[in-house]
Amino acid sequence: MESRSYTQLTFVTGASLMILKDNKDNDSDGFDGKKIGVVKATTTAAELKKLFQDTSIDAEVVLLNSAKEGIDALRNKKIDAFSSDQVILIGLALKEHDPMNFVIKSDVFSFEPFALAVRRNDADFRLVADRVISELYRSRKILEIYDKWIGT
Repeated sequence: MESRSYTQLTFVTGASLMILKDNKDNDSDGFDGKKIGVVKATTTAAELKKLFQDTSIDAEVVLLNSAKEGIDALRNKKIDAFSSDQVILIGLALKEHDPMNFVIKSDVFSFEPFALAVRRNDADFRLVADRVISELYRSRKILEIYDKWIGT
C-alpha cells in the first residue's frame, strides 16, 4: 500500500533528448543506428523503448545507473544522446561547467505530471498545500518560482 499521497499538479514536463552541441547529427531528427542513454527503471526508459518500437526507429537503448553516468557517457561519446524528463535535462546542463555545450531537443515524447508528495491520510496538510499552490497560480507568483528554480 502506498504510504504517500499527492498535492494537485504543480507542473507538467515530458521526456526529451539531450545531445552535445558539436554533434554532427545535431540538425537531424533521425536516431536510427544511434545509442541513446537513459536511466534504468524510469518512466523515461519505458517511454523511450515504446517510442522506438512504435516508430520502428532502430536505435540502441543504453541503460544507465544515474543521470551523472548519462552526462559522462554523452561527454565521452559512448552514447549519441541522453534521455530524461526535459526539466531534468535542463537542470543537468545548468549544473555543468559548460552548459552551452549541450542541446536539449524541444520535442517531448511523454507526458510527465509532477506534484508534491505528502503523507497519506493527512487530508488537512494536503488541503493547506493545495490552497497555497492554487494561490501561487492565481497570483502568478508561480512564474517567479519557475524562473528562479527551473529557468525561463
